[in-house]
Amino acid sequence: MPQGRRKVPFSAKQKRQQLKDKRDHKKGHNREDTGVGSDDTNELSGDEETTIVSQSGAHSSAYGVRHMNVQKAVDRHKDVNRFALQFFEESPQELSERREESRKPFEVLAENRLEVSVEEVFSGRDGRQSSLDLPKRPKWDQNTTSAQLETSEHRYFRQYLDTITKCNDRLSYFEVNLETWRQLWRVLEMSDIVLLIADIRHPVFHFPPSLYDYVVNELKKDMILVLNKVDLVAAPLVLAWTQYLRQTFPELNVISFASYAGMKVKSNKKRIGKLRMASNAAKDLQSVCQRICGQRVDLSNWKSKIEDELRAEELASTRDEYSDDSEDESRDPLKACEQKYEKLDLNYYNQTERFKDGVVTIGCVGHPNVGKSSLLNAIMGRKVVSVSRTPGHTKHFQTIYLTPTVRLCDCPGLVFPSKAPKELQVLMGCYPIAQLREPYSAIGYISQRIPVSKILRLTHPNHDEPGVHPWSAYDICESWAIKRGFLTAKAARPDVYRAANQLLRMALDGRTLCLAFFPPNYVKQKDTIWSTHPDIRYIETIRGQPLESDLFEEMATNVMTGDNEDMSEESDEEEQEVRTKSRFAVLQESDLND
Repeated sequence: MPQGRRKVPFSAKQKRQQLKDKRDHKKGHNREDTGVGSDDTNELSGDEETTIVSQSGAHSSAYGVRHMNVQKAVDRHKDVNRFALQFFEESPQELSERREESRKPFEVLAENRLEVSVEEVFSGRDGRQSSLDLPKRPKWDQNTTSAQLETSEHRYFRQYLDTITKCNDRLSYFEVNLETWRQLWRVLEMSDIVLLIADIRHPVFHFPPSLYDYVVNELKKDMILVLNKVDLVAAPLVLAWTQYLRQTFPELNVISFASYAGMKVKSNKKRIGKLRMASNAAKDLQSVCQRICGQRVDLSNWKSKIEDELRAEELASTRDEYSDDSEDESRDPLKACEQKYEKLDLNYYNQTERFKDGVVTIGCVGHPNVGKSSLLNAIMGRKVVSVSRTPGHTKHFQTIYLTPTVRLCDCPGLVFPSKAPKELQVLMGCYPIAQLREPYSAIGYISQRIPVSKILRLTHPNHDEPGVHPWSAYDICESWAIKRGFLTAKAARPDVYRAANQLLRMALDGRTLCLAFFPPNYVKQKDTIWSTHPDIRYIETIRGQPLESDLFEEMATNVMTGDNEDMSEESDEEEQEVRTKSRFAVLQESDLND
């Protein structure tokens, strides 16, 4: 049998070098030389679990940093995990306490416990929001070289992590990857208008006041808050959150958005058909941008495209409800627009003039899984950026031209430091569900606030035994595993871990399990003010329900200018007379009546 090629002599020195290259390749330390000294290299890049070391040699955290969605490198000269999500790792003791707590019966909370304010989420130990400030790019001048700036950024970021961990006892998951923060800095510097996207189910957890202060007061730029996914909650709640955020942040522009409003809805709330422009919500966004830009930018092309889409929707409404969309494949309202994908550059961007050359740059920022990429697709009317429910799917920011005078910039999802519970961050989609080491505490968190067992019609695992059986997070997971037939491979026991993962994905989707928070005093004002608010029909139109064009424009003007907000300023005596019932009491009464 013919042999292979002749063996080449291989010395011990070459073998040691080969093993060293493999270790460096595995740890991700094979990044090209940037000219920075060894003391100022990025301690945040490494293998799956590293430890952040401060400049003085002390640990910034008692535990390491966990890298999310780590991929195998194909090219040894490229670091594919450069923009991977990085969070502080939980201690084994913390995980053990959560597992024990998940087996204990939980307490069902009242409906008013869902009310939350900005101060509860982003105030530090001393009650000031400054202790939870976001990192900013260090100062520089024209004489600063790129290597010096990078060294300064590494040093500043290490000091920032040391400070924020020392000044705050209970911190949420937040991004500790400097490369991801650099992308945010770049987007904020090059944008004329900052578009912050928040999930309507928990908007205050997505809206850091430090970012608002930095953009409005320091950068002197306009900011628009988009309350996305309004089709998942009731219209009165959308109006209540809109007024609360406008009163708390006077210079903030707030609009509502539903990325999939242009698609058809089946009875199970599933969207079907071709992705189309969310024309009514896009019209609101265009109106706000036009008011900000004034005569400096011509947005007539964008407006005409939206009007063409609205006319096409009126014609399509006369067809059958479930007609095929194949006839509309050739019609693309923004197909002729130019798309430019620019080279990734995270260096400092010196913006000397806003709306330069008559072009407005809109930067889209926000937490993972709030729908930034889906919003861009809904504005464009077709898929231009990839979307996924996995946090960290968008690796680096992308620049797309909506029209010749409108440039959109999609920034990767970035988790800001806050005091939000870690269990809630899992339900919000900030932490990858597939990489959870302990998912049961998040199930207990949502079960305390919405009746999961009643919604899913679960039977307690110990229902055969006599007596009262209170629910625990582990019981809910076990019951769902039995109902769905999830069994382990060897012992054929209920696979509670798989059941917990599926329940968390259902909560993230929001169609079956929807956990939504309320602004302060919403429970008292829900029946008297918000349920009868005149702008409810406008919100329903944003969610995809048709409305006459003239009436829509009038109501949109009232909502964006806040003409109907005086209805909420009623006397305290009337509020005290309101008697509201929690959703759990209503469910119990319905069971008794049945």
